[in-house]
Amino acid sequence: METHKPHVLLIDDERATIELMGAVLGTQGFQVTLCHTAREACHLLDTLRFDAVVTDVVFEGRAEGADLLARCREAQPDAVVVLMTGYPAVDAAVSAIKSGATDYLQKPVDPIVLGAMVHKSLRERQLDVGRGRLAFSEMVDIVSGMVANTIERVDPYTAGHGERTRRYCRILGERFGLEQHTLERLELGAIAHDYGKIYLDDLGFLTKQGPLTPEEYREVQRHPELGARMLGDHPHLEDVCKYVAEHHEKWDGSGYPRRLREDEISLPGRILGVVEVFDSLSTKRSYKDVWELPKTLQFFEAQRGRAFDPRVLDEFLALLEVHGEEWIAAPQRDLEAAGVRPPG
Repeated sequence: METHKPHVLLIDDERATIELMGAVLGTQGFQVTLCHTAREACHLLDTLRFDAVVTDVVFEGRAEGADLLARCREAQPDAVVVLMTGYPAVDAAVSAIKSGATDYLQKPVDPIVLGAMVHKSLRERQLDVGRGRLAFSEMVDIVSGMVANTIERVDPYTAGHGERTRRYCRILGERFGLEQHTLERLELGAIAHDYGKIYLDDLGFLTKQGPLTPEEYREVQRHPELGARMLGDHPHLEDVCKYVAEHHEKWDGSGYPRRLREDEISLPGRILGVVEVFDSLSTKRSYKDVWELPKTLQFFEAQRGRAFDPRVLDEFLALLEVHGEEWIAAPQRDLEAAGVRPPG
């Protein structure tokens, strides 16, 4: 069955710019309608149904983005609206966001980032509309789509990271006898654990060629709490948000963001913490190669009782005795399957 393609109205008087952006958004699963004038846009808003509207703020020197937002809110109140401008500060755009625009991007706009932003906003709207009515399986589908169309589009080298972390967390959680309800929420937390990164002020951190500066690292440390907060307060997601917020806490209290220690961190949070580090070490980046299994095991042994709960780590090391080489090789297989060339 053919799935619904979100319909995006893309408005900008720079024809070459939106033709390129429209082509890229088309590859990201959107149906795109291009428009070059505010007048034409108003007509389209009155006659066609759009899931999202992406519009320039200034047309031929006149700030008309706010007027378009008002027209969009009147004609299509459920549409996601993203504003663009080539000016570093436009009061009308800031005012428009306060009046209901979803987000704001400064030109030049990366169409990959734009597509991720629109996908994110549409999925979040699904969660909001379905609040209290969605089954947990539907929540998994929506959140999985949010991750696949945001983090993995902006940073393609993370392809499969969430799903691998999900699979390993389930296996490890089963060894601890976690009940099905908790396992399901741990799996969803594993999928969504890096979701907060899409809300960082500078998404360039995600694909930087080299290690982060101390200032950049402090910014990235915001992502567990950002992810937990931005996933929302749906009752199905309460435990999921807790595990997402905890996945960089450490057994000895040296982690972030809250410096929790030992049993202050939930057991699922401790499981996710071990598994997420393992899969990250197994993934090649521009500034590091894949860690081979002996080096990985040596690292984990050194962090036993420091970063990681000894009991959780021992169970995970037992799994690595069986699956270690296969799991170390999994990120490269997923990159190849996704058609992503290795970095560096």
